[in-house]
Amino acid sequence: MPRRFFNLYARILFWLLVNVVVLGAGFWIVLQWQFREGMQGALGGIVGDRLQAIGREIHAVLLTTKRTDWDRVFTEFSEKKGVQASLITVPIRHVAGTKVEMPEPMQTLMRDMFPELNRRPPPGSNPNDNRPPHPPRDELDALIFGGDFPPGIGPPPRQDEPPSIDSVMPQKLNTFMLPVGTPPVYYTGIRLPLVPGWDRREGPLIFMIVTHRITGGGLFFDVRPWLLGLFGAMAVSALLWLPFVSNITASIRANMQSMEQIAKGQFNVRVPETRSDELGRLSHAVNQMAMQIDGIVRGQKRFLGDIAHELCSPIARMEMSLGILEDKLTDSDAIRLADVREELRQISLLVNELLSFSKSSLGQAVKAPENVLLLTLVDEVAGMEAIPAHCLRLSLPRDLSVKAVPDLLRRAVSNILRNARLHAPDSDIEITAARKGDGVILTIADQGPGVPADSLPRLFDPFYRVDTSRDRQTGGTGLGLAIVKTCMDTCGGTVTVSNREPHGLIFELELPRA
Repeated sequence: MPRRFFNLYARILFWLLVNVVVLGAGFWIVLQWQFREGMQGALGGIVGDRLQAIGREIHAVLLTTKRTDWDRVFTEFSEKKGVQASLITVPIRHVAGTKVEMPEPMQTLMRDMFPELNRRPPPGSNPNDNRPPHPPRDELDALIFGGDFPPGIGPPPRQDEPPSIDSVMPQKLNTFMLPVGTPPVYYTGIRLPLVPGWDRREGPLIFMIVTHRITGGGLFFDVRPWLLGLFGAMAVSALLWLPFVSNITASIRANMQSMEQIAKGQFNVRVPETRSDELGRLSHAVNQMAMQIDGIVRGQKRFLGDIAHELCSPIARMEMSLGILEDKLTDSDAIRLADVREELRQISLLVNELLSFSKSSLGQAVKAPENVLLLTLVDEVAGMEAIPAHCLRLSLPRDLSVKAVPDLLRRAVSNILRNARLHAPDSDIEITAARKGDGVILTIADQGPGVPADSLPRLFDPFYRVDTSRDRQTGGTGLGLAIVKTCMDTCGGTVTVSNREPHGLIFELELPRA
């Protein structure tokens, strides 16, 4: 099973994503830390500052608005902010805005906050008067106003006239927030200073805001600037990372592609040496390695060709001598001479194959590719190999041409057909061709026994045989398919082989389209 992996580009981007996730987690931790002490702890931070600003803003509006218009003020606030806003007093009584039903936990909190204002009437008082008795004036002032007063300003003056703004505005307003139920509904209160037209003896003014979201839809705490900042940082980080990542991966990709070509036997590839870092040194090393291997392989192939060429003359002389000697021998000696001639024939065949292998490897310096009509070439090769007409099935477009060296392509097709007739003598041979992008795929398939899967990658290696115990009558020299590969490489194409279902082999020759 092939190993699954991410390329380097994807891995670097993955770690960038991890970095972003860590930033998001940090944002969430900060948010949780902001609420580490519950709702009241949150009120001491950003939310508390926001509630202070809301309270001062609504108080400023009430100072310039008649009491008869307070309902309109709180209704507009509710519609604009998407919450339920109302003005109440203690004991819990609706004054203006949306009438909010106070749940029991909220009522308990209010009673605990203002115990003196929730006392029952003393014995002997008017039983029909449900209002609680007024506490002493000093205590009442402390309960109603609360908070800290600006330096030099004490409690509001004890008189029935409405207090001035400076005398009633403390530096800090008392606030609270209480979640109730599941899912929670958040009841938020801001105790406002007195305003003209409101008798302090009627109780303190509590600005209540009821919402189903802890952020109040952005009223208490707006996460959008945080998110915009976070995603903005992500975008800037990505813009800084992407050129860096692309530059690195482009160099690695070029080296990888060159190494893949070298592994396929194409040693003339070169990597651009434009970098001065470790990747630049790697590119230089790859180029040096390719040049060294190319020189070694070329030298070996040229050496094989030279040896094969030198062996041709003595082999020819030996065959001539055996022919002369055959006329002077008796019948029994002639049989032994025939064995010697067969051995010499095998040596001659091997030498010829070595010459073909060497010429196909070094043929790029001899001829340039030209337009070749596939149907004409395949018909010619099939006739040369004496393929019976009833065993050959051709399906090639008449006008389909490729760019190749004609002699090398003819030799490659010839060796594949000869290989099919040798190992699958009674099977049909199917030859088809089709366009694929800018190339052409020539397919040659037989119905022979096929080869083991682990032997497929080595079929094009020189002198490789699938069955080492096979005799030379059926095994050949082991150079036929190696010559096919070198011919295709010289023509600028590729060749692959695979097993056919249920049996047989499929050769695919890919060449540039003319």
